[in-house]
Amino acid sequence: MGYLKSIGTFFIYLGAFLAVITFIPGIPPDAKFEEYSLVPPKELSGKLAINERLNNAEVLFQGQIKGAEAFASFNGELYTGVHGGYVMKVTDNKLIPVVKFGKDCDGLWQEAKCGRPLGMKFDKKGALYVCDAYYGVFKVDVKTGKYEKIVDNKTPIEGKIPLITNSLDIASNGDIYWSDSSTEFTLQDGVFAALANPSGRLIRYNAATKKHEVLVHDLGFANGVALSADEQFVIVLETMTSRIIKYNIKGPKAGKREIFIEGLPGLPDNVHSDNNNGFLVTLVIYADSENPQISHTIAPHPLIRRMAARFLAVLEAPFKCLQTYYPNDYAEKVIHYIGHFESMMFMSPKTSVVLRINQDGKIVDAAYGTDGKTAGFSSAHIHKGYLWLGSPFAEYIVKVPLNKAFPGLSEQGQKEQNSASAKQPEVKSAPKVETPPKPSPGKEAKPSAGKETKPSAGKETKPSVGKDSAPSEPKATKRNVNQQKTEQTAQKSSQGSKKKSEK
Repeated sequence: MGYLKSIGTFFIYLGAFLAVITFIPGIPPDAKFEEYSLVPPKELSGKLAINERLNNAEVLFQGQIKGAEAFASFNGELYTGVHGGYVMKVTDNKLIPVVKFGKDCDGLWQEAKCGRPLGMKFDKKGALYVCDAYYGVFKVDVKTGKYEKIVDNKTPIEGKIPLITNSLDIASNGDIYWSDSSTEFTLQDGVFAALANPSGRLIRYNAATKKHEVLVHDLGFANGVALSADEQFVIVLETMTSRIIKYNIKGPKAGKREIFIEGLPGLPDNVHSDNNNGFLVTLVIYADSENPQISHTIAPHPLIRRMAARFLAVLEAPFKCLQTYYPNDYAEKVIHYIGHFESMMFMSPKTSVVLRINQDGKIVDAAYGTDGKTAGFSSAHIHKGYLWLGSPFAEYIVKVPLNKAFPGLSEQGQKEQNSASAKQPEVKSAPKVETPPKPSPGKEAKPSAGKETKPSAGKETKPSVGKDSAPSEPKATKRNVNQQKTEQTAQKSSQGSKKKSEK
């Protein structure tokens, strides 16, 4: 009986403590906790049901990196951002550091000091734009590593400082559409942002005026951003509310927002083009009726959310105090672990999902990974016939053949390529030569040093007819010339006979 009494006493004191921190004003965090509701996750079935297309993925760079959050490619070259603050160039067998916006740091627990590159995108001229969660938006010359700051996280935009610069896309006129995930918490306190009311924003940077305009307010952790192929609208993913918002740029609804799709079966993170006027949306955490997400469950209960947030803040308080007066790695690590999203991943199912969504907001295909190798992935990018998958938590990158991950997309792309080839004007090939001319001695063609020619992204390089790629035509011999004269004489003779017969 004494044992049961002790347990009962513990729960009484715990309940009293939780009630105090829930209702007494002034206890951090200073954020809004109000009721809001969500559409339950869609139950995908039929051709959208769980499959194994992402299983047995090829693992690359095991243990060499962590947190390849998103990808961008240009001119056949692939780039990603990792923990530690670096933007990396990804080749077949190595990773090459390109640029770092943050400062030197001791470890991942100093993320705010290191910097954290998230979303990135190339413009049509080959300049790479990168969102660093702690430092802002940068324009990078990937050849030299030089960069300039476009967005400063310390400068308020319409009265609020963007605390998590997350993702972006670039219009043909140079305007940048980017997401600010929270105006109340940094990425290191992402769990608090998930518990509080939505405060994310979609923002447009006007390249001509160099001014920012908030297009959409109060988004549930605004994340991936992508323009439509015709730039009629832009979409922004809301991770915590499992939906996608569409903002109309042109047309009769210009300037208005609407729901693009909601009730996604999980938490959407990054979005990339499917190279066919649609989008590839990656769900960093899967959710369905059998695997409900706690953030969805407690969304309509503001008191529970406030209690949980304040409880975590109370846990952090002594370590923050210790860090203030006696800085040390131990305190920093604990603070980082309590507030960071990574501390919650143990509660997530080991299923990964990439959805293909068309420009009308309809899910047209889905690829799943069920072997745990691709769990927690946040980005799916098409590059050189593969689907490259990145994760903010994994210590590797994986890739899956595109024709395995999305067979329909691969077939459709091939059909379009064949159709485009059929429409091209016919080019007469050079005459067949049985014995190609030998190169002059001592003049063998060699590639220029350091100037390796690379094909443009997504375009197969083909040799040009009649140029260096084709053997040169031999000069006309005397025999060929005499033969041509004989044929011309015969032709004139036949024409003369025909005229005489007509007379």
